[in-house]
Amino acid sequence: MHTLAEFTEEQFRSVIKGSGPEIETLDNEGEVEDSSEFVLEKYLEDFIVSNFATIFKGRLKVFEDSDGNDGQQYATDIGPIDILAVEDQSDAFVVIELKKGRPSDKVVGQILRYMGWVKMNLCSDGQTVKGLIICRDHDPKLTYALEMTNNINVRYYSVAFKLRENP
Repeated sequence: MHTLAEFTEEQFRSVIKGSGPEIETLDNEGEVEDSSEFVLEKYLEDFIVSNFATIFKGRLKVFEDSDGNDGQQYATDIGPIDILAVEDQSDAFVVIELKKGRPSDKVVGQILRYMGWVKMNLCSDGQTVKGLIICRDHDPKLTYALEMTNNINVRYYSVAFKLRENP
């Protein structure tokens, strides 16, 4: 199954604007971040949420709280969770974070913090919390960090775009 999304001219220009070497910046802790990844991964997040049932084969559903707030950019008092989902079979919460060009240590700390918040604020008795990091490339540092956890998984994505003269 293929899904197409239309980009407005403004969205397209925001994706390609400054796509040269100048897009790398330092975050407030001195780490190098690629701002073009932030733009592209926002579209990736929207794509994942729009195609959630297909991507996760119905095993996960996007969380919706009693106030009608859905799990995309789910607001917490410690920052927004990229995607908060619920595993259909076990009823476990699943915190999904897109790596967004950040260093591995920062992503692992962030997802653990969000998982702790979900456990303390949303879980019922016996309900568990899992984590899922979605990133573009393999990162040995991430592999080592996650070796010490048993409830965070990693999945890798790839994006393909082809221009052809003929269909």
